[in-house]
Amino acid sequence: MKGYNRRMTCEIRARRPLLLAPAGSSLRAVDAALSAGADAVYVGVRGLARGGRTGVPVEEVGRAAARCRAAGARLHAAVNAVPFSGDVPAFLSALARLAEEGVSEVILNDPGLIALVRRELPALPICASVGLSIVNPQDAAACRDLGAEAVVLPSAVRREEVPSIKRASGLRIEVFAWCRAEFLLHGRCGLTGYAAEGEDGCAVSAKRGGGCHLVCRGLPVPREPRSLEDELPAWIRAGADVFKIEGRELPPEALGGLVGRFRAKLDAALAVSAPG
Repeated sequence: MKGYNRRMTCEIRARRPLLLAPAGSSLRAVDAALSAGADAVYVGVRGLARGGRTGVPVEEVGRAAARCRAAGARLHAAVNAVPFSGDVPAFLSALARLAEEGVSEVILNDPGLIALVRRELPALPICASVGLSIVNPQDAAACRDLGAEAVVLPSAVRREEVPSIKRASGLRIEVFAWCRAEFLLHGRCGLTGYAAEGEDGCAVSAKRGGGCHLVCRGLPVPREPRSLEDELPAWIRAGADVFKIEGRELPPEALGGLVGRFRAKLDAALAVSAPG
């Protein structure tokens, strides 16, 4: 099986913070993120990602992973679909294929699935998704005990809370350097469930066959994205290991510009934070 084992994940944890960029549903987006300086790229995989019908086709995952390796980067797969019980064996087979194709890490948002994947695919690193809404040291430690090596913190978590979460869990800490403003706790939106998309006309979750229609964009909530670009040195000192950019829906051109901007900001912040 290709991919990183736990020892390699621990080594990565000790390195300088990474810039993790989205790559939407195309290899062009992967190329744009890598060209702009991303250390790692995450993609949704069609049939396994939010909405089910979007994401990189599974046949192209190997090509995306090869492009990342050639650039000295990692490929992460956002697997935020939650399978029905009868679909779990096929789900595990799909994750095993992702590992064989070169995916370095999967992002999961269900505690039972984290425990199951850790048991059945022990060499595949797992990141606990923002969908689990991990907001305190106890949450993070529980994810570690289930089998996660990393955790994505919601944007509601303050910078001063990061050290205690990191100490209690020993996990790699990912924070959103740039994300859409949300009026609910990040990752816990239920509005898209109101879209009737099921075969019987009932509402279905975006994580169980439905789609995310970004209903929140029609509500009177802040329009400006949340950005840490001017606070990166402080977040580095707090212990953030990965700065993640949200935006799998961004076209390659816009994505490249955004990633390039954060690459420059992060390099400058790291230069300031470097010892003596």
